[in-house]
Amino acid sequence: MNLFERNLKLLKSVDPSLASRVESSISADSIEVQQAKDGSPIPKIGGVCLHSAYHPRDEAEKLVAPFEPVAGKNTVVYGLGFAFHLQVLLQKDVGKISVIEPSMALFQAFMTHIEIEPLLANVRFVVGQSPEKVLTLCGPASQWNVFEHKPSVRINGTYFDALTRVISAQSFLGETALRILVVNPIYGGSLPTAHYCAEALDHLGHHVASVHCEDFADGFHAIKNITSDKANRQVLDSLFINLLGQAILAKTVEFQPDLILVLAQAPVNSQTIQSLKKMDIPLAFWFVEDFRTLTYWKDVAPLYDHFFTIQRGEFFEELEKINTPDYYYLPQACHPQVHRPLSEADNEADRDLEPYRADLSFMGAAYFNRQQSFPQLVDYDFKIWGTEWNLNTDIGKRVQNENKRLSSEEIVKIYNSGTINLNLHSSTCHSELNPKGDFVNPRTFEISACGGFQLVDHRSELAEMLDIGDEIATFHSIAELKEKIDHYLQHPEQRKRMAERARTRVLAEHTIAHRMSEMLIHIVSRRLEQMTARTANRRDPVDRVIEQAGTKGELGTFLQHFRGTPDFSLKTVMDSIEKGQGDLSKNEILFLMLDQVMTQKN
Repeated sequence: MNLFERNLKLLKSVDPSLASRVESSISADSIEVQQAKDGSPIPKIGGVCLHSAYHPRDEAEKLVAPFEPVAGKNTVVYGLGFAFHLQVLLQKDVGKISVIEPSMALFQAFMTHIEIEPLLANVRFVVGQSPEKVLTLCGPASQWNVFEHKPSVRINGTYFDALTRVISAQSFLGETALRILVVNPIYGGSLPTAHYCAEALDHLGHHVASVHCEDFADGFHAIKNITSDKANRQVLDSLFINLLGQAILAKTVEFQPDLILVLAQAPVNSQTIQSLKKMDIPLAFWFVEDFRTLTYWKDVAPLYDHFFTIQRGEFFEELEKINTPDYYYLPQACHPQVHRPLSEADNEADRDLEPYRADLSFMGAAYFNRQQSFPQLVDYDFKIWGTEWNLNTDIGKRVQNENKRLSSEEIVKIYNSGTINLNLHSSTCHSELNPKGDFVNPRTFEISACGGFQLVDHRSELAEMLDIGDEIATFHSIAELKEKIDHYLQHPEQRKRMAERARTRVLAEHTIAHRMSEMLIHIVSRRLEQMTARTANRRDPVDRVIEQAGTKGELGTFLQHFRGTPDFSLKTVMDSIEKGQGDLSKNEILFLMLDQVMTQKN
């Protein structure tokens, strides 16, 4: 076993996700490695050595000597090189270190030439991640003690400039509440995601309004019953979409958002997009769909200012071909306020789980691959929930909900109750698993957030998100699936451990709030001046009230707590008082009396 293989084995034990990326990455970059005068290996990029060509350890000691970290903050190092500076930093008792290295090729060269075992206990490697993702992984930059390895920063100037911009964006968002309009789809799998996005953005402190296109679902579906003529139906569909477009424009004029977020399959056509763009409001689209199955992205992606996807690689190549201005990888996630374990603390209705219990559970629609695969699983205690199943087949008889749509509450019960939650991603053209499967569906994160154990088909992007074999179990064929069902049914403690680890990881990295934060940082970092100017010209209405009350008086001080509150009113104050604890203040008593007088008057 060579040094790279030994290092990779060690890395797998502490960071399987990174180890998987190291194994699968094929870099076009070439890292030259030469020997310093003292025999140490040092990397050379573009003719520039990242360490002294004589005594890299002595150089590192001189570079690190002035570094004085602030107590209570996390040490973050810009640039890995071959880690001579990390070795010296660890001797300064700086605590655990996160090292940000843009180049996977450099990290692979590092793994080939340097023993990593002395570093693993106290160093976390953040390699080849977008600057936006770095902030998700390393926490707020305001809590960083930054040490810059100057040669690495110079070599990767573009990357670290981008990191500086996203840090500024994060700081701006920490101090500024944006007005964000979310445009919901009429129906479908992305509708719950739209609701979760709005709730997460609100939780992050922004003022959020939604265009509830789902309120028009009955009318949209009714069009199909008006005429059987395809051409006439298309005309009616187009008119209906144009009507919803006018509703979106009207809501935009009324709400005056700083950003519009459109979810996949929302009724927004090119005409509506062009009208919105005239208002000079940034338009973002989250395409939470498989680009190979739904191809309408070809018509709309170039029209949006920011286009977010759950796939990359081949999809990015296609988006580049059609001149999409800005695209960014943003996987699906869970919403812990909904997706959670049900316990004794929940009410009796939530804990009525018996109808949902099964050795093997599945929740989802009757896609082709599932219809073809599931008959091989009928020997198990197997229950199915979902839509579009043929209820007259052997598999259809396992469907528990008669093809009726399920509420989020029911889905959470399913994820909580199944001994094994089966998660087979959909395919319209494969009889079992999709060999090109890349995107990870929301179910993967939602099951884990509920504390459920799952078996999920192999996805190329999954290993970066969850540790396979430690946090989640995968299968490459239905035959392997059956073997793993048998195994895990016999090993409840292993299931429990993996489910607990998966839940911890998902809550730490893969919630909708994480995704919305990353999305906003990406957008704002590219238009910080515009956003700063836009929000600076908007005065908080509470400020006017405080001015009238007196900024230094008791009432003015009391009202300062309501800065940034959307739609500020007497009801806002009353709701806050009702939620408060402890003795009432003088001002709170006055507001209660005022509310009582106003109620009696009305």
